[in-house]
Amino acid sequence: MPNTRRMISQALSTLNLNTQATGDPMGFRDDYWTGWAQGLDLPRSGETAVYTGRMYQMLPYAMQVSQLASRYESWLSCPGMTKLMQWGNRLAGERTIRRMAASAGDIAQRAQRALRGIAAGLKAVGQEPAYLYEAEPYSGVLLHELGAEAGAERQAARLASLFQQHKLGGITAVDPHTVHFLRDVFPGEMERAGVEVKHYLEVLAAAGQGLKPRNQLPMQQVVVHDSCVMARYLGLIDQTRQVASALGLKVMEPPNSGVDTACCGGPIEYAFEQMSVEISLLRARELAGAGSQVMVTCPICLINLARHEKDLGIRVWDLGELLDLALNGGGS
Repeated sequence: MPNTRRMISQALSTLNLNTQATGDPMGFRDDYWTGWAQGLDLPRSGETAVYTGRMYQMLPYAMQVSQLASRYESWLSCPGMTKLMQWGNRLAGERTIRRMAASAGDIAQRAQRALRGIAAGLKAVGQEPAYLYEAEPYSGVLLHELGAEAGAERQAARLASLFQQHKLGGITAVDPHTVHFLRDVFPGEMERAGVEVKHYLEVLAAAGQGLKPRNQLPMQQVVVHDSCVMARYLGLIDQTRQVASALGLKVMEPPNSGVDTACCGGPIEYAFEQMSVEISLLRARELAGAGSQVMVTCPICLINLARHEKDLGIRVWDLGELLDLALNGGGS
């Protein structure tokens, strides 16, 4: 346990340093984060912007870094090894992490399709969201969820200042953790900047019949896994089902749904990878018992449950992916 505490302390220090220096906890500095928007012609300015917080784009790296941290826990926790506990480009080098991330299967493509699907959904209901492209920094969620509150608060203030500089009246965030972080954990920052924070499902569900699929989906029903943050903190339960129904899907309810949903195993995967695997397997088995096509609305749920697809014979879809299939034909 002392070794684990030391490792987490080192990791948090690195996350703080990377976030302050480059705007994201992995420390990457290139345009990888904005590639999902290529060809969408999203404007760089507007009243409201879609905000990714880099959560979906980070998935292949998050998977590999958590596995590295677990594999080398005892080594990394030795005195004097702090500088080697650099998640991202300092742990193995950015190029090395990129090569390792390629082994994460198609998770990067799934994440990109999810973001493109969300943007298509917003456009389908009459929204014209802007996107800040390379100016968009990481949200700071991981700092908060791992207990680095001072760093998280600094990042929230940084975001508020950035949104204000871009004259944004609102942001539409794509994941529940970011919405909770900005709307509930540090609401004062957004209020002072005059920025309203919404989850994209709130926008889509409020549009009612405005969301109409253009293409038939490859399934007729899905088992819905409710994100803990989505259901318990944000109260977004019916909205998930409304949007799925609008896409022509029958919603199947697993054991432990809605506010009583079971955990996917995250975000402890960054510090306790094996425990996360065990928790996610329990939940994946529950979901598999209700159907083979599973739908999630959170990037952390996606990576934690998708690792059991092969063993359990399931397919885990992010709702954004389904939006991409229904609205773009999956060829975006």
